Amino acid sequence: MRVTVSAAGRFHAFNLVDELYRRGHLDRFITTTLNDKLLPNRRLPDGLRGKAEFRKRVHQIPLPEYLCYALRKLPTAEAQSLAYFVKDNSYDRAAVKHIPNSDLFVGWASQSLFQLREAKARGAKTIIERGSTHISEQYRLLDEERRRFGFGSGLEQRASQWDRMLEEKQLKEYHEADYLMVPSEFVRQSFLTRGLSSAKLLKVRYGVDLSRFTAIERNAWQDIPTILFVGAIGFQKGVPHLLEAVRALRASGNKLRLKLIGRFESDFEAWLKSSPLRSEIDQHIPFVANHELPKHFHDAQIFCLPSIQEGLALVIAEAMASGLPVVATENTGGREFIEDGVNGRIVEAGNAAALAVALTELIANPIAALQLGASAAEASKFFGWDSYGDAILESYNRILGPTQIISNVEHASSPAVVQTSSSAHPSEGASQSSSEIASFYDSYWNRSAGWTPIHSFTDEQLSTHFKGAFKPSDTVLDVGCGDASNYQSWLVGQVAHLKAIDISETGIAVARRMGIDAQVHDLSQRFPYEGNSFDGAISIEVLEHLYDPKFTVQEIFRVLKPGGLFVGSVPNNGYFRERLKAITRAEMSTSITDFSNEWKGAHIRFYSLKSFTRMFEVSGFVVESIRSNGDASIFDGLDAFGGYGTQHVTSLLRRKLPRVARLAFLEELWPSAFAPHIIIRARKPIQ
Repeated sequence: MRVTVSAAGRFHAFNLVDELYRRGHLDRFITTTLNDKLLPNRRLPDGLRGKAEFRKRVHQIPLPEYLCYALRKLPTAEAQSLAYFVKDNSYDRAAVKHIPNSDLFVGWASQSLFQLREAKARGAKTIIERGSTHISEQYRLLDEERRRFGFGSGLEQRASQWDRMLEEKQLKEYHEADYLMVPSEFVRQSFLTRGLSSAKLLKVRYGVDLSRFTAIERNAWQDIPTILFVGAIGFQKGVPHLLEAVRALRASGNKLRLKLIGRFESDFEAWLKSSPLRSEIDQHIPFVANHELPKHFHDAQIFCLPSIQEGLALVIAEAMASGLPVVATENTGGREFIEDGVNGRIVEAGNAAALAVALTELIANPIAALQLGASAAEASKFFGWDSYGDAILESYNRILGPTQIISNVEHASSPAVVQTSSSAHPSEGASQSSSEIASFYDSYWNRSAGWTPIHSFTDEQLSTHFKGAFKPSDTVLDVGCGDASNYQSWLVGQVAHLKAIDISETGIAVARRMGIDAQVHDLSQRFPYEGNSFDGAISIEVLEHLYDPKFTVQEIFRVLKPGGLFVGSVPNNGYFRERLKAITRAEMSTSITDFSNEWKGAHIRFYSLKSFTRMFEVSGFVVESIRSNGDASIFDGLDAFGGYGTQHVTSLLRRKLPRVARLAFLEELWPSAFAPHIIIRARKPIQ
C-alpha cells in the first residue's frame, strides 16, 4: 500500500504520517513547512525527527504558509478569510505537480480539490479528511450561536467572497472524493443530515501522545479549584456559556478560578468588551506550546470544553490522559473518549445551566471528582496514536480491497492483466451512458450534496439577457433549467407560461416546487412537445454541456412557433484571455474562483462566436443580435502571464473597478474577442 498525504498545516496529519511511515506505507508527504523554529506547532513527532529516509519522502511548499501569516495582519475584517483562501488555493494548485502514482491519496478539506483530481487521474483512491462538521452545518451552528448572544448573524461574518468560495470548494471536495474521513459520530451525523451516503463516510477516532500527557498523583483537592479551558476563545468553543456557568457557580457561593489558554477570536473579543461576563475570567494566557500544556493540566483540577461545534477535540483526550475530570459538550465529539458519568461528563451544547450543574457536582464532591479523573487516565491508555494507526490501516485496506493485489505485483516480471467485457450491445452502452449523465446532473443540482455552482442573476444580468425579449402573453420553454435557481423566479412573473425540461430529477423537483411546469427529459432525445408550440425558448449556459448540441438547437427550432425567439448563452472560448493562454501556456484557463471540474466544469463543447452563431444559422435560425454578459476586463489578459497571484489580482480588478476603468466597452465593439460569454438572440423565420 502506497499512501500520499497532503496537508497545509499540522492538524493530525503529522501523526497520520508518522503511523504510515513506521508501518512502511508512506509514499509521499506534501506540506507547507516543517520549520518548527519559526512555527513551533510544526514540530514533528519524535519518531520522525532526524530521519533522513523520511525527509526524502517530504515535499515542502512554504510560500502559501508565509503569505497566510502576512495577510492575516492586514487591517481588515476579511483578513483571515482572505489569508486562508490564498493559502489553501495556492497550496492546492502548487501541490498538484508533486502528486505521485500512489494507491491512496489523503488530503485535507478545502486544500485538496485539484490534488484529488490529479490523484484520481493517476488511478488512486481519494480520501478527504474533515476534522469538523459538514461545512454548511458548521456555519448553521455558528450562525445560531452568534444570534443567541446578540452579535448579529454569523452569516454576516462568513459572507465574504473568500468564505463563500472556500465553502463551495469544500462542497465539491465532498462530492468528488471517493471517501470522507471523520473523527466522531457527531461529525458523521452532520454529513448524513446533509445528504451524504453513509457508504462514503469513514470514522476513525484521533489519538493522543501518551508519552507526553500523563497523570500525576492527585490525592488532595485545592480549596479554590481551577477550571481550565484550552482552545480558540470564541463563540465556536462555547466560551460565553462557560462564563455564564461560572457566574452562576459563584453566585451560589462556590469558590473557583477560571483559566483560559488560547487567543481571543476578534468577534468574541469585541463582544466581551461590552459584556459583564468578562470579569469572570481570572487568568488568560494567549498561547502555550503543545509540549508545555502538561504543566497546565497538572496545575488544574477540572477541564471544561463547552464547544458548539467541532469534530473531535484532542485536548479532551490530553486532559483525560493528564488525570483531569473533563466536562465537555456533546458537540465536541467527546463521546468518542468519554463515557458519561464514568470517566467524564457530557452535557448539552449551548446549555449554560447544564454546564453549571455538572461543574457544581465536581466542585462539591472532590473525592468523586478525583475518582473521575483517575478513571479518565485509565481510559486514556487506549487513546494512543498506535490505536489510531491500526484503525486507519484497517480502513485503508477495506478501501483498496482487490486493487491492493494489483499494486503489490506491479514490479513482477509478468504484468497483471485486468479483463474487461466488450460484448455490450451499443444500445446498452448508450443507455448506460444516459443513466450516468442523469446521475451526474442529479448530483450537480443537489445543493445539499454540494456540487452545484453558487450563482444567481443580478438585475443587470437579467436586463442584459431578457430585456424586451418576451411579451407577457408568451409561452416560453426553458431548455436545461437545472434547479431553476438563477433567473427563473423572475421570468415566471414576466411571461404567461414558463415550461422547462432538464435531465436532472433533482433539479426538476426543485423547479416544480417553484410552480414551473417542468419535466425530466434527456436533451439528446426529441422534445416532448408538438412543433410550433412556444413563443420563445431559453437555454442559458447549457449547450456547452451537451454531446449533441446541434440536435438540441434543431429541436428548439422545431417547437418554436414561426417568429418565435430564442435567447441563449455559452462561455466564449475565443475570449482574448483564452487566446493568450493558448499561446503562452498551451492551455484553456480556469479561474481561481472556478472550483468545478478542471476541464471547464462539466463543459464538453467549446465555442467561439463564429462557431456558436453558425450552429444556429445551419439549424434554420436568423441571428438577430449578439451581446456580452457584461463581465469583460482588459486586465484578464494578465492571467496568461502569471500564476495564482496574478489570477487573484485580475479577479479582484474585475469585481472592484468600474466598467470604464476595465475597458468593458470592448465587449460590445468586438464581442468575438472581448465577450467572456456570448448571449445570442435568434429567431425562427416566419414562412
